[in-house]
Amino acid sequence: MKNLLTIAFIVGLSMPALANNFSVVENVSFDGTITVVKSSKKYRNVQACQAYCDSRSSCAAFVLDLNAGTCTLLKNVKDQDANEGVISGTKS
Repeated sequence: MKNLLTIAFIVGLSMPALANNFSVVENVSFDGTITVVKSSKKYRNVQACQAYCDSRSSCAAFVLDLNAGTCTLLKNVKDQDANEGVISGTKS
């Protein structure tokens, strides 16, 4: 997983982490085992989506799709894709 994040930082897709225990990148969508998808307005910003992931021990990463208005929590990260309008973060 560190290699995936390193690639994102090298190509300039990095974004400052919002909390000490997350690495956050923009315009990158992580793929993995989905634990939950939230589409309510409450979770449509980075801070709320990240906080929701942080509150769940089974969450390894989040994917906030600003275009679709969804916050997806992942149990693991298997891959990543460039995806405009998406902000993803992994627990460090």
